[in-house]
Amino acid sequence: MGKNYMPEIARMLGVEIGEEFDILYKDGTAMEDGPLKFTNETILDCDGDDLQCWRLCCLLTGDYTIQRRQWRPKEGRLFWFVLSDGSTNWGIFRKNNANDLALLNMGNCSPSEEAAKAAVPEMLAKFEEIKKGVRE
Repeated sequence: MGKNYMPEIARMLGVEIGEEFDILYKDGTAMEDGPLKFTNETILDCDGDDLQCWRLCCLLTGDYTIQRRQWRPKEGRLFWFVLSDGSTNWGIFRKNNANDLALLNMGNCSPSEEAAKAAVPEMLAKFEEIKKGVRE
């Protein structure tokens, strides 16, 4: 039996097994069957159906590209975020909490402390942009 290369292909294309993503056509529009995800055996579309092999071929040849989806916390689960001083903190996500929704809306939710620390420069730049609109 031959080697299964699907996990390596997923990593080469910039995603992990089970991570949701979209496929973008050459013109930048997203394929309508998203989100998609790699399994150890195949690529599944939003309905759980196998993706046609020619689309995987188009990814491998560079005709299509993958766009990762923003990670979203689940209700009652731990998430990490960046504070305005550049430090990181964690919380338990609540979909009815205005602060948690504001963090999610600005892309300030991460699955791990390491991911939040990696997002510090981007988030600090966003904070500075927001501050420009605040009156003294």
